Amino acid sequence: MGVSQGGFNVVGSSNGCAPFEVKVEKTVGDNYKYIYDYKGGSPLRTPYVPEDVTTHKYLKQGTYKILQLGSNGSGSVFCRTVNVYSPPNFTAKACSNRKIQVTILDDSTTKLYEGFTIDWGDVKENVSKAGIYTHSYSPATSIATVFVTGSVGGQSLGCSISVAPIVLNSTDLSTTSIRRVTLNNDGSVAVLIRAPVGTTTSVQVSQNSGAFTGLPGQITLTRDTATITVRDVNALKDTYCFRLNTNDGCANNAALTSNVVCATPLEVKAENRQNVAAWKEYPNAADFQNYRITRNLVSLGGASVRTNTTQTDANVTCGEQYCYQVTVRLAGGVESVSPSVCVKAISTEFPAVVQNAFVTVEDEGKINIFATPPASGATPAKFKTIFFRTENGSGDFKEIASLDNVLSYVDNAVNPNQQSYCYRIAYENSCGNRSQPSEPLCSIYLSSKSGSTVDWTPETPFLVPVNRYQLEILDEQGNPYDQVPVGVNTSYSPNVSDQQLFRYRILGFAQGGSGNSYSNFYVFKKNALLFIPDAFSPNGDNVNDVFAPKGQFVDKSRMIVYNRWGQVLFENNNALEGWDGTINGQPAVEGTYVFRIEITDSLGANFVKTGTVLLAR
Repeated sequence: MGVSQGGFNVVGSSNGCAPFEVKVEKTVGDNYKYIYDYKGGSPLRTPYVPEDVTTHKYLKQGTYKILQLGSNGSGSVFCRTVNVYSPPNFTAKACSNRKIQVTILDDSTTKLYEGFTIDWGDVKENVSKAGIYTHSYSPATSIATVFVTGSVGGQSLGCSISVAPIVLNSTDLSTTSIRRVTLNNDGSVAVLIRAPVGTTTSVQVSQNSGAFTGLPGQITLTRDTATITVRDVNALKDTYCFRLNTNDGCANNAALTSNVVCATPLEVKAENRQNVAAWKEYPNAADFQNYRITRNLVSLGGASVRTNTTQTDANVTCGEQYCYQVTVRLAGGVESVSPSVCVKAISTEFPAVVQNAFVTVEDEGKINIFATPPASGATPAKFKTIFFRTENGSGDFKEIASLDNVLSYVDNAVNPNQQSYCYRIAYENSCGNRSQPSEPLCSIYLSSKSGSTVDWTPETPFLVPVNRYQLEILDEQGNPYDQVPVGVNTSYSPNVSDQQLFRYRILGFAQGGSGNSYSNFYVFKKNALLFIPDAFSPNGDNVNDVFAPKGQFVDKSRMIVYNRWGQVLFENNNALEGWDGTINGQPAVEGTYVFRIEITDSLGANFVKTGTVLLAR
């Protein structure tokens, strides 16, 4: 296009950032119009609309042609070019140790620039190309706003995208550490880490003292602690150690490795009356401080020597479950925690035979059996006592009760007033190991084999011989009357004359004083005694003048006297007062008379005596 006529200039620079406003100024002639985005072709045809304004604002990035036309659309013409740019695309982020990283993107926008200026807020830095740049700030700065502008032809265009102020990160990546390694029962490992918020870290692992290799994946902390579970290992079998590979996400900061913490496997074996815990020696001697072991979350103590890797727990009850866990305490409060391993305590020891027991008859007609634990193999916290019984001297003992954690038994299914009962006792500890049954021990059965003695069974109510017996005597009202030592005899002849009824009970004492045993009560009765004369002589000489019986234990009596034909001649309500040999006040004739005496004794028993008596004057 010809340029011999007309002319104009762009006031100021022909390069600028959108939105970019340009102003043109003619240099020759008058009455010109302008097309501000001329793309070729006839300027007098659509889509062009020449304007007579001298300013225009460009909103988009691009290269534009400004065409000058004469006022009538013909005549002189002139062109100039304008370049419009978008601000350079960049990102800015805080890094550790009070740094900010700026990344100028290598995209179509930034490629239009010949260089860039980074305004860090406290200093400006010129760079020649897109890339990653960092800047460190002084402790006096806590917040910074960063701008990036581009330059063309050595001229900075001065435009930058808007970026929010950045809070500087004063944390130090070297504080990132593993605080605890916990070995799980499935062989996986939970790694508790502590690091500044925003830190990006990954876990590295060493197997059996081999080189550390990184595990897939990273974690960026949103708070100062996090737990990473490592599943593709079996730390129950092999030795695994862990460390962290940490960075803050800024490319120019080198990654740091953390402290090393190793997993601690634990094995627990149940042995005879003890559990033995064993764990692997912690491999890193420099960090080691001590071992601590717990049982059911309660401390059992520990060891400060790294090679001491076992602990025996003999304070166990057979059949009970115990859960153990070892914690390795390391420098700086770091821990390696084993899995919790549970075992049930066992015992191969059978309890000894019960040696101390006795039976006794209670007042209510029951039999109580008491025992003490065997001398060995007992488990006081949990056990069973098994009771066997036989009757009438039979050797066929049958189990009658099995009681938990009780050493005595009340046998209600017996009648000790009729016979003796023999028992045997077995003890079963918490492991299910049962002792042999004890020797028999039998209740004392008291009875009478004759009308003049009380007798009792000779079998011992203890698991030792009887040392001595004592006969207890109670009167008709149940009050203690006497206590008679009878040695080791099993029979006694009572000698009491002022009571018709006495209750007796035997008390046996064991050799060595290991108990005493009562028998049943036995009631010993004397019959009422009555002496009846067969003749009397009512002649007034005061010798045998009255026919009167003599008696003991007589409470009530009645006498009737008949003649030989059955005619009642005399009767009274107290036979012991007798008959004086008169009938209606007149002396009866000599001869034989029939009598009937009705007696009620002091125990309420009734009986009748009949016979004849001779009256002789």
